[in-house]
Amino acid sequence: MKLERKKAEALVKKLKERGAEEEKPPRYAAYRLRLGGGELTIYESGSIVYSGKGREKLKKEVVEELLKLEGNLPRVGCDEAGKGEFFGPLVVACVCADRNCLRELLLMEVKDSKKLSPEKLVEIAEKIKKRCRGTVRVVKPERYNREYEKFKNVNRYLEHLYVELLEKLLERCPAEEIVVDKFSSRLEEILSKRFKGVKVTVREKGESDPVVAAASIVAKAERLKALKELSEELGFEVKEGNVGNRELLERIPKEKLPRFVKLHFNVGERS
Repeated sequence: MKLERKKAEALVKKLKERGAEEEKPPRYAAYRLRLGGGELTIYESGSIVYSGKGREKLKKEVVEELLKLEGNLPRVGCDEAGKGEFFGPLVVACVCADRNCLRELLLMEVKDSKKLSPEKLVEIAEKIKKRCRGTVRVVKPERYNREYEKFKNVNRYLEHLYVELLEKLLERCPAEEIVVDKFSSRLEEILSKRFKGVKVTVREKGESDPVVAAASIVAKAERLKALKELSEELGFEVKEGNVGNRELLERIPKEKLPRFVKLHFNVGERS
């Protein structure tokens, strides 16, 4: 997670009131504090790092202080995986965090899914699903290709999927705020009109919010699971991303491509 400047300042103030000693921060860091055998470093980017023998105890204290600074709970975070990849599904996930869920996310130090190894990502995703409410939509290529024809634009299709998922989730978890990683200039207006009375925040690098980061992790883990199943069906490995995968297209009969790939990438065109 990454702390906004105001939250970082408020956290430092609270920890110093509890006896934390402030030390000279290392390069690119804004603060370093020592408390109870643990050290907390807050970088200018907002990233936080725990160290020292008392790091776990300090982390718990920091998390409790951060929870006191949180408003707009429960809060829903949403993200997707697979939008830019031609092999495999598009996955959209939304996580609804009340105070207990958010506590667990902060203790797990959830971060952008792109910064986690596949093994760690799957492990954390399972923990998130056990501790937090949420909803996931895995749109496999066959269905994606059919529905894409209605929208002719992946962003319009994603807007539609987010509304559908949020409608279901908010019935089970009435939220004060929805936070979504930005992909569309229209999304904030669309969600605000549909979910009146709920604050809607659409922003760049949404994964800096731990709830959006949690959704990012769940979406990526579900996509990795689907790619594994796809690889088993094809008989050869399909990796995440597009690099190195284009030559694999030649091994799939053209008539079977819609089952495995998103056709609007023009993958059906043979060189």
